[in-house]
Amino acid sequence: MKKSDYRTMRWLLLLAVMLLLNACSDTDAPGDQKKERAQLELKPYASSYVEEMESDVTRTWTPPSPYVIYDNLNSKFTSQKDLMKKSISVFFTKDDEDPMEGTFFYRNSDSKWQLSMEVTAGDYYLYGFIPKEDAMSSTIAPNTTYSDGAVLTINGLQTVTPSDVCVLIGAKEGPDADHDGSDADNDDIVDDPLRPGFFKTNIKTTGVSGNNNFIYLLFDHLYASLRFRFKVDPIYAALRTIRLKKLELISYSSDTGGEVYAKFNVRITLKKTDDGSSPIVGSVVYTPDESSTSVPPVPIFEGDTKLKTDATTNFMGCFVPGDNTYFKLRSTYDVYDKNVNKDTGGNPILDEDGEPVGNLIRKDCQAENTIDLRKWFGNDLMTTRGHSYSLTITVLPTYLYVLSDPDLDNPTLTIN
Repeated sequence: MKKSDYRTMRWLLLLAVMLLLNACSDTDAPGDQKKERAQLELKPYASSYVEEMESDVTRTWTPPSPYVIYDNLNSKFTSQKDLMKKSISVFFTKDDEDPMEGTFFYRNSDSKWQLSMEVTAGDYYLYGFIPKEDAMSSTIAPNTTYSDGAVLTINGLQTVTPSDVCVLIGAKEGPDADHDGSDADNDDIVDDPLRPGFFKTNIKTTGVSGNNNFIYLLFDHLYASLRFRFKVDPIYAALRTIRLKKLELISYSSDTGGEVYAKFNVRITLKKTDDGSSPIVGSVVYTPDESSTSVPPVPIFEGDTKLKTDATTNFMGCFVPGDNTYFKLRSTYDVYDKNVNKDTGGNPILDEDGEPVGNLIRKDCQAENTIDLRKWFGNDLMTTRGHSYSLTITVLPTYLYVLSDPDLDNPTLTIN
């Protein structure tokens, strides 16, 4: 595939969902019919963001190309584990019937997904988005009919968020409990493959055999993202250790400041397609919620991670695309020296990398970096959904020629 093709692709997220359904059989008497809450087990897949300023994107997939395991994608952001377990808002629709809105919740206790509503066997057209947590409400209407598509409106989405906001662009039932492509019953997926623009999903009665339903969902980005690659200058790292504790992202309307509304409403028009092309009709419409305040500092990371010299530590912040190109990144970090602390037995105290822990020299230092994406990506930049804009941030000492302890302990963060 040519580079130009990659740049027009949007990031697609495939969620392989096992739906355990105890629906009514045809032989049940009407008075004996029961509906039980569906239990789900989810294994996600995804392709990479379209990386700006990079020459190629590696895309692999066990089911249909170009999807990869979602965990592999998010291994770039190991310090932001919460990105992978957000709830999914899904509308189960049928023509000439009111839609049923449900939520897929992830349960940490048993690593299972649970549906918040009851579903019986039958054909449905599935529409929805992720994450539900970022929205205040959502509505859906048929695009003529639900079998032809839908108009999905998501209200009160945060303008800046650590979450990867996506819309469902395809759904299909399928086999393969292991999601590894080894099941012989995968022939029915090959004959009628999962693809963008196909929303019809058949949920079967489980019966006495207890066979489960697997539902595969495709998602497409609604937001653009900033990818921050943190590292420490190697000379400075020989003298000090930096532990990053918090990152906050703020959006501005211009390089001189100016407020941006904290929330947006997003409308997506979806239309069934038969050739695997995107079902999104025209442009996604982003409308600011004028009743909201201006964007506050949004935490995109809170934790404790040691920055390195030989590998970047990556973080992601997502935002409403368009003319939003001005940001401020606020970093909070601790500075340690290289003295070796020992326990009561005289043994060195080691960190997560097996390296000695030094003395805390400065606690909760803060640095702010002003970001104008047009400086790096062109003066006429309009940020695009599904595109990732990567910036490398290097921690450096403030001194130039004369080493003084106060300067050494109060480093600067520079964007490369």
